[in-house]
Amino acid sequence: MFVDNFMITLQGTIAGITFRNEDSGFTIIRFKPEGKTSPCICVGIITTVAPGQTLRITGDWEEHKRFGPQFSIKNYEIIRPATIEGIEAMLGSGLISNIGAVRAHEIIKKFGLQTIDILDNSPERLLEVPGIGKKNCEKIRETWQQQSHIRDIMLFLQECAISVNLAHKIYKAYGKNAREYISRDPYCLIDDIWGVGFTKADAVAQKLGFVHDSFKRIRAGLLHTMYEANAEGHTYLPKNDLTGTASELLEVKEEQVVFTLDHCIKEMIFTDDEGKIFLPHFLEAEKTVAEILAARAAPGNKVNIKYETGKIDAWMDSYCKKTGWTADPKQLEAVKILCSNSILLLTGGPGTGKTTTLQIIVSFLGEHKISIALAAPTGRAAQRMGSIAGIKASTIHRLLEFRPGKGKFNFARNAENPIDADLVIIDEISMMDILLMRSLVCAIRPNAVILMVGDRNQLPSVGPGNVLADMIGSKCIPHLELTTIFRQAYQSRIVTVAHEIINGVIPQFSNEKNGNCFFIREENPEHCLSTVIELVKTRLPNSYGFNPVTDIQILSPMHRGTLGTQNINRNIQTAINSGGKKIMRGEIEFCICDRVMQIRNNYDLGVFNGDIGYIYDCTDNGEVVVDFDGQRIMYDRKNLDELVHAYCISIHKSQGCEFRAVIVIMTTQHFVLLQRNLLYTAITRAKELCILIGMPKAFAIAVNNNEAFHRYSNLNKRIAKSCKNE
Repeated sequence: MFVDNFMITLQGTIAGITFRNEDSGFTIIRFKPEGKTSPCICVGIITTVAPGQTLRITGDWEEHKRFGPQFSIKNYEIIRPATIEGIEAMLGSGLISNIGAVRAHEIIKKFGLQTIDILDNSPERLLEVPGIGKKNCEKIRETWQQQSHIRDIMLFLQECAISVNLAHKIYKAYGKNAREYISRDPYCLIDDIWGVGFTKADAVAQKLGFVHDSFKRIRAGLLHTMYEANAEGHTYLPKNDLTGTASELLEVKEEQVVFTLDHCIKEMIFTDDEGKIFLPHFLEAEKTVAEILAARAAPGNKVNIKYETGKIDAWMDSYCKKTGWTADPKQLEAVKILCSNSILLLTGGPGTGKTTTLQIIVSFLGEHKISIALAAPTGRAAQRMGSIAGIKASTIHRLLEFRPGKGKFNFARNAENPIDADLVIIDEISMMDILLMRSLVCAIRPNAVILMVGDRNQLPSVGPGNVLADMIGSKCIPHLELTTIFRQAYQSRIVTVAHEIINGVIPQFSNEKNGNCFFIREENPEHCLSTVIELVKTRLPNSYGFNPVTDIQILSPMHRGTLGTQNINRNIQTAINSGGKKIMRGEIEFCICDRVMQIRNNYDLGVFNGDIGYIYDCTDNGEVVVDFDGQRIMYDRKNLDELVHAYCISIHKSQGCEFRAVIVIMTTQHFVLLQRNLLYTAITRAKELCILIGMPKAFAIAVNNNEAFHRYSNLNKRIAKSCKNE
């Protein structure tokens, strides 16, 4: 045993395999280090090993709460056995097809220490061993070569500074061709293996001797720059921005980047639209959405819903008498617009009557036998929408009948098989990115009506595009803004604080006991964290009866730091849910009942970035079962890195959700993200109680900063241009 850069290296023999997950590669072995009389427990990602094999493993010791000390393997190397006993143990381990303990003994008896050389170079000589015929000999040769391939590939990947966990993913993706693919173009890892970005792929390329200004490296740098831009919400980048940013990243001359980009445009890797550089699918999505929306907004568009104004007025009078409700002129106008147009944008802040307007529309059209489909981007938003309207609502993915495992945007509902509804109502439209919007509008019948509901002051979508703002900005789509705050809404301090913020007014807090929106001043980050833990663990459950796991949501603008989501999640889990059955992934512990969030779109499992659920079970096989609004999804160790704890989430990821109680943290540590629409979005997530905690200065900065991050999107201009052509 020796220590190398704070990591411990052991060499020894596998005494037995306790557990193995074939998909993820996670393995628990009994390992006997050289010079020791008894085996120890070792855990980690290990590919194709068997009892009797000699390994050199690198890692460190950990104390498992249930199983005690165990060695966590970070890297390993298979050492070919050098003794008769070692070779026989390896052959008889079951690793090689058609060789058991008895046959292994016969082979060793015949060839001795030459056995491995025979298997490598002259496997036909196995016919000299009694009992081995041509068929068995060929099977042994194939299996031995396969094991050699795997061993060589894993060694090659580790020599390229790729971790064992990542190497296993790469081998699962590429198989025996892994070395060939990566040697030819290591940057293929960026698109093919989740978790590999440009920096990691570039490090592999350098290990393989790729030159600094190679075409493949510059192309990868351009793609990385565009991917980063898409992740920030842009659908395109101006050509100069793209080449300049990529040049800085790659540390090569911009002329070389421009030359490479021009070649990539010819190869259709990028599309140049009047100096705006798109990835082709984003350009196609913008064009398609613009054309469909413009056609819907065109005068005289034929729709299934047509009612005379007098009939609507008469029904509304009857409805108001029956319910005791007083109609607002704009709410009545919304119904009339829907009965004469094929599209309507209905926007408004909290308390302005969007909910009531939705109820009126559904009641009126439902009574007149109009088929209605309701959907929202998230499961929580869909549930809320359905309870308001009194009919079933679904997520947009379910409405479009997403088909897991069929590709990123493969839906059963499309232009050839449209949604079976006369009216499609979409809530939380500000959350819609351009790609999902394309799939949606293509799947709605031309003679059906679309009602899109949202709040123009909310944050834009997490994904690329600025769909709601662009539709409004085009000035072509019928748009109705609800502005009247109804009397009952004024009784909620959450509503009035939200409107004060969006109007640039710094709210004043009296912290009255019967209020529902409070401010707690905490200048010190550590003290702030302690107060948040106390609120979640004791004060809010004791005072309001809130369940700390399911009812209370903490929101923070950032992920890192004392008051970032990562640190808060660790502390909250320890405080309220650290017992019971659990699964470890690296340093992260998942326990039954933990609130978790999916952080990437997984089209095979059918779960999407931002979905929030609760851990239903942790199995003995190292799997985690998560309940997402009644849909239970099984995660094995290979995709556990797609989950994070969600006791505290970013404000962006809270879009489309409502929670009984919300705690919003803001300090000057979050300076770069202190924006008015960010704070507004956070506060409007609260249904019954909102607690703002942090520095008054930070909240003042956010309220006064109305400079939202600019997004490069061309949808508004495309809609306007398409409308002129209609």
